[in-house]
Amino acid sequence: MGEVRILYAIAESCPFDALLVKDMKSAVNSLLRLNLNRFRLPQKIGTKYSALDVMKQALELLYEFSPSERNYREAMRTIQVYSEDDQEMLHTLRVCFKLIANAIYGAYSTQRHVESISPGILFLQGVPFDPAELQQTFRFVGVRPPDVRPPSVRKTVFLDEGFEPYKLLLEGKLSRGEVERGREKHWGKLIEATLSDASVTALLRAGSDHVDPPGGVFARLAKRIHQGEKGKLPAILRKNGIEIRVVHRTADVNQVFGNR
Repeated sequence: MGEVRILYAIAESCPFDALLVKDMKSAVNSLLRLNLNRFRLPQKIGTKYSALDVMKQALELLYEFSPSERNYREAMRTIQVYSEDDQEMLHTLRVCFKLIANAIYGAYSTQRHVESISPGILFLQGVPFDPAELQQTFRFVGVRPPDVRPPSVRKTVFLDEGFEPYKLLLEGKLSRGEVERGREKHWGKLIEATLSDASVTALLRAGSDHVDPPGGVFARLAKRIHQGEKGKLPAILRKNGIEIRVVHRTADVNQVFGNR
C-alpha cells in the first residue's frame, strides 16, 4: 500500500444536510400552524405574540453570550409559560425548539472549525439543497443563516448523490434506518474517486455515528437503528489508503445543557 492519505472529519450530532433542512422547514410550518389553530395571542402594550415570537425569544435566551445550562432552563421556562398549560402547544414548541436549537448550535460550532481547516475539498452527507430554503428557515426564527461552504472550498461533493435510497428517504418512502444499507460503501467509492487525483486538504462533515470509531463517546450515546450498517466508513476507507482523522465533535446542545 502506498502513502496514506489523511481525510479530516467533523463528527456531527446534527448533520447539516438536505434532511435537516426538510426537518427545519417542517418545524417552522408546525409553528405557523400553531399560530393559526391553537396559540393564544396575549395583548401587552398593543403587541401580539405568536408561536414564532416565543421561539425567537427562547433561542435568544439560550444563545445570549453563549449557551449554558442556565440559559437552556430559562428558554424552556419561557416556552412553558407561554403555553399556558396547553399540553399540545407545549409539546409542539418543545419539539421544535430542540430541533432548531441543536441545528443552530451544530451549524455555527462546525462552521468555525471548517474555516480553521480551510479545505479545498468538502465532503457533505446528503444531496444538494436550495440555499434559499435554508436561509429562509433560519431567518424565520430570527437567526442569521450560516455559511455551509467556506471560500477555500474548490469542490463540494455530496455523498448521497446517485444513492437512490436517500432520495426515497426525502420522499418519505423509506425510514431513516432503512436508508443505511450500502450507504457507506457508496460514500467510500465517491471519496476514493475524488481523492485519487487531488492533493489539496479534504474535509468530511458527517454524522458522528458514521465517522467515529466503535466505542467512541458518540457511538455510545447514539441510539442507533440498524447499527451494523453504520460506523464502517473508516474501515472502508482505510483499505484504500485513506485515514479518517476526526478533528472536532459537535455535541447535541440538548444533551449538553438539557439533561438535568
